Amino acid sequence: MCHTRPSPYALSCPLPRAARWTMWRACWALKSRARAVRRSSLTTGPAHRAFLRPRTSGGSAPDGYSVLITNMESHVNNLGLFKSLPYDPVRDFQPVGLIASAAAILVGNAAMPPSSLAQFVAYARADKGGVSFGTWGNGTYSHIAIATLGRIDRFAVVTVPYKGESPVVQDLLGGNLSFAMASVLVAKAQTDKGAMKAYAVNGDRRLALMPTVPTFKELGYTDPVLNMRPWFAAYAPAGTPKAVVERINTLLRDALRDPSVASSLSDKGFEPIGSSPAEHQRELARQIQTFTKVMHDIGIRPE
Repeated sequence: MCHTRPSPYALSCPLPRAARWTMWRACWALKSRARAVRRSSLTTGPAHRAFLRPRTSGGSAPDGYSVLITNMESHVNNLGLFKSLPYDPVRDFQPVGLIASAAAILVGNAAMPPSSLAQFVAYARADKGGVSFGTWGNGTYSHIAIATLGRIDRFAVVTVPYKGESPVVQDLLGGNLSFAMASVLVAKAQTDKGAMKAYAVNGDRRLALMPTVPTFKELGYTDPVLNMRPWFAAYAPAGTPKAVVERINTLLRDALRDPSVASSLSDKGFEPIGSSPAEHQRELARQIQTFTKVMHDIGIRPE
């Protein structure tokens, strides 16, 4: 009798360095649970535009042996940034489920006059030349969020794109920038030291790590861009059998319920979520529609 050796269970995490090592913990927990049913391997290589790896994983066989862990940019933002992609976020992938979300906080250099969101808006409106605002890159959530806020409150913004959050923070602290969006741990560390002021956080509830910072929602903003948080999710290649996807989803949810995994995510400013494949598929469709329109409305044109 001939026995076929099972293929490895491959997990790809092509995320920027800061997020990659945090999501790695969730990946590893999923990997460990998968080991009970088949051999597994984990890839955590970097990706420049977050679409190089999706192309690879999108071309994988739909047999349940390959899972992609990626962020919102590869499956939503890139559609408004590029006329052509080497993959289709909807056609080429089968959602497995959400993993976690990441809050973004509107902050300013401590030397800037505003101490609240209302004061920030008044200050921005008075600056006819436009307030300088550092973003994590063209078409990133921070870019879209501040442009959306400017459109709502009718003030001009001079966006300065950087390659990621770290250089934005350096220039903000150095006084070369006035305002920016910051991740939870950065905002908490710098506000605790008195180097930054925090005005508002996205999402529908306050942060446990920064409970005094109000949400845009409670301050009266109803725009979906300001009331959501960028996310990380798991995908299988399109055509993966439903039963297999459901099995991976169960493993993923079990991993996120692991106290050590949940705390490792929370300690880094991420909020563990977990969702069904159908829930994420519906939300993905809504966000693609919302962000494609918003990016067009604020002047971002596909390249």
